[in-house]
Amino acid sequence: MSLVFGADYYPEHWPEERWPKDAELMSRAGFNTVRLAEFAWSKIEPREDEYDFEWLDKAIGLLGGKGIRTILGTPTAAPPPWIVKEEGQQRGRGRTIALTIPTTLNTRSE
Repeated sequence: MSLVFGADYYPEHWPEERWPKDAELMSRAGFNTVRLAEFAWSKIEPREDEYDFEWLDKAIGLLGGKGIRTILGTPTAAPPPWIVKEEGQQRGRGRTIALTIPTTLNTRSE
């Protein structure tokens, strides 16, 4: 058994042309694992019942080609704007904003 060594990686925040360089740098640094997608719900489901996994498949394939395994996070920490608009209320101000999203988020994240 080998030591798991890596970091969080958010390819959705970078141009796709950048991903190969990131994968190469992570490989050279000795990373063998990255965690993806925990804040990507809006990228995975941009509109209700419309899913896009193509970008995620590409990122996983690219990383895998460099010997880097992937741990997929559950993206419920960052609900997409369409759920917030439908059900949510923002509370707070400044850098601390809490979202109150009743049943819809609980139902959709199961």
